[in-house]
Amino acid sequence: MNPRHRRLLIPGLLVALLIIVVVSSLADKAGAATSGEPVSRIADARITESSGLVIDRADADLAYTINDSGNAAAVYAVDVPTGRVVGSATPAATFTDTEALSADRAGTLWVADTGDNNRQRSDVALYSLPAFGREDGGAVSVKRFPLTYPEGRRDVESLVVNPRTDEKFLLTKGLLGGEVFALPDRLEQDEPNRVRVLDATVPGMLTDAAFTPDGAYVVARSYSRAYVLDARTWKQVDTLALPSVRQGETLAMEPDGRSILVGSEGGDSPLFRVAFTAPVPEVEPTERAGTAPAAGAPAAPDQGPPEGGNGFAGATWLWAGVVIALLAVISAAATRSR
Repeated sequence: MNPRHRRLLIPGLLVALLIIVVVSSLADKAGAATSGEPVSRIADARITESSGLVIDRADADLAYTINDSGNAAAVYAVDVPTGRVVGSATPAATFTDTEALSADRAGTLWVADTGDNNRQRSDVALYSLPAFGREDGGAVSVKRFPLTYPEGRRDVESLVVNPRTDEKFLLTKGLLGGEVFALPDRLEQDEPNRVRVLDATVPGMLTDAAFTPDGAYVVARSYSRAYVLDARTWKQVDTLALPSVRQGETLAMEPDGRSILVGSEGGDSPLFRVAFTAPVPEVEPTERAGTAPAAGAPAAPDQGPPEGGNGFAGATWLWAGVVIALLAVISAAATRSR
């Protein structure tokens, strides 16, 4: 290739790559900005980094939330229609980086103190405490269940509890993809509870998640979109556009299973309601969530890429990869020609 043309081609490809990235970002934000119904705002000055959200089992208009690292150990009860804090409890514990909140069949609250951005913690744990409803519970006793991972430390921001079986799972927050950890059926307080790594990969950068009421699916969110996962296989089967917010870190499934609540970190945090329709499974779920098919049973067919908002973005990033590969080839050729 003519050296002059080569000098022009490389900047041209770089410009093309920049355009691809910008267009992908704008397309993603445009899709997200059109979804979701504003419900209320959490304006309480005590809640500035809402990082977990779950609906009370007995009151569909009540949600619990927590702050993440650097805040007082507290759980807040929020009236969903108004955003007002109507109750709070102070667990008798020292939290480090609480990132997720869930509830079991009995309504017991589960707090995941599992945030670990720097992959250096050795004290990750789950805590359980009774739901306290629309009242100030004051200082409450909690149960602490220490956790240990089999292959090094992880950053975990999603805890899900199956509403039918009480099985508990953690979803790791990986850059390009996450792992699924199954917790023991019986958790111990006086010794580390070793999680089991499932043979599954979930989307990257997950910040919260929740089961559907029937336990068939898990809806997990990243900062800009939500993913619907088959709870038997953890394969992605659909996507949902989410409202554009400052730092989307919360998601709760509403009791009727027809909508999710999503929110954001930051003061005056907004709550949005996003319509949700569960996919119709081809085969009625019969297995426990997260368990493998019986030996000799045929594997579930790969359903291919899910329908939804990922098509354009996926193609965009594919072309971005092509441009990067071309840049690498041209750079190598230029080096050899010198």
